[in-house]
Amino acid sequence: MPETEPDEPVTSDARTLRLLADVRAAAGSPCRACGRRLCGHHSVLSSLLGYRAAPRCAECLAAEGGESVAQLGARILAWLHARDCYRTAWEYAGMREGTRDPLRPECLFAAGDVASSAPSPVRTEARAPVDESYDAGDLGCGELVLELRARLAELAPREVLLVTARDPAAPVDLPAWCGLTGHTLVAARPPEYWIRKKEPSL
Repeated sequence: MPETEPDEPVTSDARTLRLLADVRAAAGSPCRACGRRLCGHHSVLSSLLGYRAAPRCAECLAAEGGESVAQLGARILAWLHARDCYRTAWEYAGMREGTRDPLRPECLFAAGDVASSAPSPVRTEARAPVDESYDAGDLGCGELVLELRARLAELAPREVLLVTARDPAAPVDLPAWCGLTGHTLVAARPPEYWIRKKEPSL
């Protein structure tokens, strides 16, 4: 942790301000799954993956997705390039914690790790049979992914949720979120998105 608190980025964007507040609040609080002490990066990850109200450490988030922390870290980089609000909060967390590389903090990346590009989660299927539908209206990123996580939890593996999302950022947010979580965006015709629930990890 740096000796002095870094200046918070100047912004009027409500999402960015909320994420910055979450970064400050998370420092030193316990992971809701294992009790491990959290850092600001864990707060940003938790918000991205729909756990804002119950933040978790990178190890617990990765385990839930059936992957390593390094794999989760590699996939997070693609999202950070797509959303300024998350990138700003991520870099602010790095400044607070004194990381050498603002995008690749030591809490997720071991020295020498090379981030791989996440494969595109969009498949070539024109449409998929729909098992459930959900109209998200104008819900923004944080609220939308929280709701999607809950709705997909109720589906069986490989079932498809048809989401109608009119938020202007949805065409960027939903493919990136699917890539992060392992669900498959089988088709996208904004404002409609067909999301297939992932298979359980072994």
